[in-house]
Amino acid sequence: MIEIWATSSCNYCKAAKKVAEDYALRYEYILVDDDQELQKRFKTLFPNAKTVPQITWGGDYIGGYTEFLNEIENTRNYGDGQL
Repeated sequence: MIEIWATSSCNYCKAAKKVAEDYALRYEYILVDDDQELQKRFKTLFPNAKTVPQITWGGDYIGGYTEFLNEIENTRNYGDGQL
């Protein structure tokens, strides 16, 4: 499962979501805009993050949008193999 931690105003977040949809990957799109509990969790999970999206795949930290594209391009089975 892919987790895309995002804000509603982030174009790269929306692009990452579209990539996941285009490859028919299972994902969860987590908007942290107005939810203080999710914001706290975000800061705990990604203490050094300065931007969004922050993406995990199968529990492994991927990075942002560019790293997500690289992971898809370089992973023969697209992470957990769900295309």
